Amino acid sequence: MEKLLEKTIPGAAFDSSARNPPPRCHPGTRLAILARCLEFIANATDERKMRWVVGAAGVGKSAIMQSVAESPLPSVSERASIFFSINERNDGTKAIITLAFQLAAKCEPYRQLIEHEITRDPSLLQSSLSAQFRKFLIRPFLPHSPLNSIGRVLIIIDGLDECDKSDTQRELLQLIYDACSAYPSSPIVWMIASRPEPHIISFFAQDHVTAVYEKEEILVDSDGAREDVERYLRDELTRIQKEFLLNRRSQWPPEQDFWKLANASGGLFVFADTAIKYI
Repeated sequence: MEKLLEKTIPGAAFDSSARNPPPRCHPGTRLAILARCLEFIANATDERKMRWVVGAAGVGKSAIMQSVAESPLPSVSERASIFFSINERNDGTKAIITLAFQLAAKCEPYRQLIEHEITRDPSLLQSSLSAQFRKFLIRPFLPHSPLNSIGRVLIIIDGLDECDKSDTQRELLQLIYDACSAYPSSPIVWMIASRPEPHIISFFAQDHVTAVYEKEEILVDSDGAREDVERYLRDELTRIQKEFLLNRRSQWPPEQDFWKLANASGGLFVFADTAIKYI
């Protein structure tokens, strides 16, 4: 496990201290999107086991993925995650080992199985992504494997576009597609979030790929997004008023000022969050 840990992406897991506090959906927001994602995880069958959450920068994809990762999911027995970031968490060559380590730390039968594989062939830790994917994320979950009855396994990959090389991003998507297509009985369900980068869009646009995934598009300026941002702003401004003992007898901020801020934010959570931090 120590050797495995050395090959992982530090701080990439959803509960890592390196990301504390992580972005989360504000209470009462993104409810419809979260409900659809959780329903997909619980009910995904056959080869359609990948959900692509796509949206522009700042719309709150990471908050949605964090909230999914933290959600109680009775149908999920194990979960692993990678939250890519250009800030030192972007080495795509370590992606599979990172996921394998997390699963091994939580699931004893899985740990024993991959320990056997690595003991038999230590070069696996230096092998290609495809070789590691086959050994760590396909073979352990084949029908004849001791892990066949493990239950649903959730793997979250957030910020795929922040992985260091576009070729690696495409390779990871191709490996996941191949696994979903060739092994429909696999218990692994994939949640993948990214910006709408051209090479990622072109991958999902392929006719044969549409059979294995569902798309969740987060629009920047939809009515739902604007309503969620408005709720966030009102709640946070109320918190600030209480925290700093501002005069509660008068309205703060004035309603016209609130709407200036809300209209400037639109449906972009990152704008609203930055404004709140400044205030």
